[in-house]
Amino acid sequence: MWPFGSGKQSPAVVVAHAHPRLAWQLGRQGAQLVDVRSRYEYESSHAKGARHVPPSRIRADETGLSRDQKILVICSSGDRSEHQAQRLAKLGFSDVATVVGGLRAWRAAGLPEQQGPSQPEVPPHRKSRARRGGRSRA
Repeated sequence: MWPFGSGKQSPAVVVAHAHPRLAWQLGRQGAQLVDVRSRYEYESSHAKGARHVPPSRIRADETGLSRDQKILVICSSGDRSEHQAQRLAKLGFSDVATVVGGLRAWRAAGLPEQQGPSQPEVPPHRKSRARRGGRSRA
């Protein structure tokens, strides 16, 4: 028997790491900065231009993000963003990186922050009644 478990778990996905200054430059060139912290943390202060996508939306594959766009994931220190970046990669996002050191490193680098929502959250995808076999309202 294999000593480290059944071997049925999928292998860990390795994602790229971007230092805060590089993440800022990539964001200015069109990459999407995604903040995976709680709503409270996000609204208190976040990297300028970051979109709030909580882990629950990632787990449900309801991010509203393009799978072909460069995604930069950030949290407070880098731990949560690493996990969520791996999850996005497993969901088929082709170009995902985590911001090394999170918002703490972003702040230490003197990069811009803002408070409150910068962009509205993407609402969860809901199937219409007609697609579920029910009647649609006219």
